[in-house]
Order: sequence, then structure tokens, then C-alpha cells
Amino acid sequence: MSLQARLDAFKADFEAGNPPYNMSPAMIETMHRATAALIESGAAENARQVGDKAPSFELKDPQGRVVRSENLLEYGPLIVSFYRGVWCPYCNMELQALEAAKPAFERLGASLVAISPQTAPIAASQRGRTG
Repeated sequence: MSLQARLDAFKADFEAGNPPYNMSPAMIETMHRATAALIESGAAENARQVGDKAPSFELKDPQGRVVRSENLLEYGPLIVSFYRGVWCPYCNMELQALEAAKPAFERLGASLVAISPQTAPIAASQRGRTG
């Protein structure tokens, strides 16, 4: 099943309030309003696009080691995924799809980097659960 099909199926179950989500119609409406406000803000129009050059970054990995984008780029192009955290089912589905595609990326000389605002202990606990 494609990633889009998995996302669509999840959204349908979630918005229907099916277990285990059991979302109320009021909560779903709040989420729809927030999504509409984000779209109306135009923020997506300012987002980086495929092939755009990203700024250099320096972040810590789950073990607390500093990772620099310029070091990663020495091995080839980067595929960068930003995800909200372990709690986000959409993010987990995306990470699973990216992990499945990782051999193809590597054959092309690219590396995959996933960046999240979640804390290092939670990120470390997530490793291996998305693949």
C-alpha cells in the first residue's frame, strides 16, 4: 500500500472517530479550522522545495553527539525529513515509508536525515520503531 493510501485510510478512520482514536466531532472540527488557518497563512508558499539549498545546520543526535550538515554532505546529497515526534501517526507513517525507500536513496548516493523537536530520550526510544 502506498504512503498516500495509508495516510488517507488513517485520516478516514481518525475522522470517523473509530477506535482507538475516538475523536469527538468538536475535536475534528477544531483540527480542520487549524489546518485551514495554516493554509490561509501562506506559510507553505515560503517553505523550501525539492532541490532548494537548505541552510547549514548543527544539531545533536539522540546520543547527544553534534551532527553537522556540512559533514553529512561530504558523503552526498541529503534527504531531510522534519517530523513532529513519536506521538504523531502521520509522521510515523512517513518515516516508515522513508526507511523502506532508504536503500534506493543510498544507491543514488543520498543520505536520509530525520529532524524532530522532541527530546533526545524520546527520540532514542523511537529508533527502530519506524522501520
